[in-house]
Order: sequence, then structure tokens, then C-alpha cells
Amino acid sequence: MNVLLTGCRSYTALDLARRFRACGWNVFAADSVKFPVCRGSRAVKKLFHVPSPREGYREFIDALSAVIRVEGIDVLLPTSEEIFYIAHSREELARYCRVFCDDFEVLKSLHNKWTFSLRTEGMSVKTPATKLLTSTDRLAELGDPSAFVFKPVYSRFASEALLAPSRFPEGFAPSLERPWIAQRYVRGRELCSYHLAADGEITASGSYEPLYRLGQASGYYFKPVQREKIDSFAAELVRKLDFTGHVAFDYIEEEDGTLHVLECNPRATSGLHLAGTAGLMRPFGRMGEGVPETSAKKFFGEGAALGAVDCGREPGELSTDHAPNNRPAGLAGQVRPASPVTLKPAETPRMIGYAMLGNPFYHGFRPAGIRRWFSDFHKGRDVLFSREDPWVPLLHAGSLAETVFDSLRKRTAFKDAATADIEWDGEDLNGGPDA
Repeated sequence: MNVLLTGCRSYTALDLARRFRACGWNVFAADSVKFPVCRGSRAVKKLFHVPSPREGYREFIDALSAVIRVEGIDVLLPTSEEIFYIAHSREELARYCRVFCDDFEVLKSLHNKWTFSLRTEGMSVKTPATKLLTSTDRLAELGDPSAFVFKPVYSRFASEALLAPSRFPEGFAPSLERPWIAQRYVRGRELCSYHLAADGEITASGSYEPLYRLGQASGYYFKPVQREKIDSFAAELVRKLDFTGHVAFDYIEEEDGTLHVLECNPRATSGLHLAGTAGLMRPFGRMGEGVPETSAKKFFGEGAALGAVDCGREPGELSTDHAPNNRPAGLAGQVRPASPVTLKPAETPRMIGYAMLGNPFYHGFRPAGIRRWFSDFHKGRDVLFSREDPWVPLLHAGSLAETVFDSLRKRTAFKDAATADIEWDGEDLNGGPDA
């Protein structure tokens, strides 16, 4: 099996690459940055630098098509926001391989925070009361702005979000061209979930609380949690849409246990690190073959690899075998019985280790705060480090340096520069209006 991962700058893509490789599949990777995190991974057979989909959509699709044809790719699996561009050309790319994502219009309706809020009407978990803002005239109707959270309908990483502001910043002007939403501000515990689905069925899940965060932006310490309401809501929506691909949600849980879903990310997110490998691999088995579970601690880190895949070799071994007849290595010539796919989340927290090390005073300078940080750090397992893949953390310095350079060159925040070339914010991809 030959798998092409796009968006390989992300830690989730690195995680997927390692799991596919541990199963004996050939992993190819593509990205529009020159130093993606997957660049230093032994799990990747070949890395391709492709044009930015945001700056050259047609060139990006043509480059992917060429890679797919030349390398004999069987499955194209997007992981980050380039998924919107790939979904828009899914029929074209599907002539050459299986494209594992849903229809563009479905992804668009989930990515758009306003249309997503409409989709939750009548469901077991709903968004807080949400209003669409297309002009400044509607602001006066809201009353006290501190009762709301304001976000552009297309945004990520809490970019530009106004959390219960006492007043609006200068220049704040929602418009038809760039609408915002006003969502009732709910206080509580922030939770997140990730799910992989195939034809309306969830095969893998990971839910967590982002205990450590960069301000309002992305978390870097992922404490596993389990909520029946999260599982049932995600299954309900996926079934309703007959959805295929990555889908993730952000929630607020009030003190009384009331759960609100805030927004949807139809791409891979950090909850993937907590998902069982058998479930992640299940949609890609040939002819519906089952892939049994084992431990693979050596490759993924002690205690951090629930549901790693047994492909006929020592746990975590990086095999160079090729799978004959397009079947995962270790399953060739035989069909092993399927093991039940467990959706139980991992119990070990996952973390971005260097981010944790960079702020040991997250809970303050008092000894109790430092002890709490040390305890959490000791419990967590790094998503970058692996004894079997030792060059990734070192070469990742190149990834960070490239993002810093882009941030300075474009005069934008680091977190925005990290995805600026692959983001899709509702821009027209057809030559006509696409709001």
C-alpha cells in the first residue's frame, strides 16, 4: 500500500506516517513548506515539495496528480487545511487513487462557523446561541458585547477571536465579504475531540482537555478525557452526513455537566495522538481486512500507543518490506480475523515536549506551580520524540526557523504564518462567488 500524506508540517501527519509505516505501508509526504516536521522522519519514504494551494491552487493539484501517478499512490490522505483544495478537485484526483475526504460542500459547511451552528439544531449537543454578523448595524442589536464571543466565520487557532470584549476594537467591521459570528459566551471547561470516519461510521476517536495552551491559541498538552455526550454527538453528526474523513470539535462543559459544541474542524487535530491505531488504519485495509491490535511501545513511546498495529513483526519495528498485491506487509497471503476496534481513549497524556520545556512557570513561580508542571511533564509523552525516529526533534528546528522567517517576512503572528499558505477562508475556487 502506498499512502500520500499532505500537510506533513503537522504533528498529526508525523503520527500517521509512523503508524502507517509500522504497518509496513509505504508512506510518501507532500507539503508546500521546505522543512516540514516529517522531513526528518524515517517513516517517510519520499518527501515532495509542492506549490502552495492558496497561492497556486491549480499548480498544487497538478503537482499532486504527478506524484500520485509516478509513485503509484493508492490512498491520498490530507491532514490539514489543504484538504479544502483537495476536496474541491476530488473527482479529478480520484481518477488516479482513493482520495480520503468528504465532498467540498460538506467540508465547507462544517468549516464555516455559522453554517455549522445551523447543522447542530435538533441534535443532542448544540452550539451556544449564535448570530451571523454581516454589517456593523447588527452590533447594536446584541446589547452588551461582553456576553458574546466574536469570531470570523472562517478562522482557526482562535485567530482574531474576541472573548467577551468590553468594547469592540477600532476597525471592527463585519461585512458580507467577511462575516463574523457572535456566539453566547459560556464559562466552563474546554474540551476537544477528534474522529476518523468512513461512510458515516466512526472508526477512531480521541478526546482531551488542552491543559497547557499558547494564550487562546492551540494547546500543547493533551490530557485524555472520556465523555459519552461527546461520543454520541460525533457519531450522530457523522451518521447524519454519511461522513468520510477527519472531523474534530471544540466544546465547553459547564459545571453542571451541560456540554456545548463551539465549532468544527474538518481536518486532523491533536486528538489523533490519543486515538487507537487499529481504528485509524481500519478504513484503509484492502477488501475490509481487519488489523489486530498490539502494543508497539518501542516506536510510539512507552504507554503512548494504545491500539498500535501488529503487522507480523516486532512491535514498533520499522520494516523496509513492501506489501505485495497492494496489501499491508505482514497480511500478504493471508487474511487475519478482525479484532474489535476500540474507541476507548488513551490514558497517557500526549504533549509537545519542547513547548512544555519552554514554560515551566505556566502555573506561576511558586513551588506548588512548578511541582504541578513537573508532574504533568513527567506523565506526558512527546509527540515528536521516538527512539526509532531520532532525527525528527533535531531537524524540526528547521521547521520552526522557516515559520519564524515567514512570520517576520509577512509581518504576521507565528501561529498565523504556520498555516498561511494552506488556509482556505471561503475564497472562490471556481471563478465565481463562493461565500
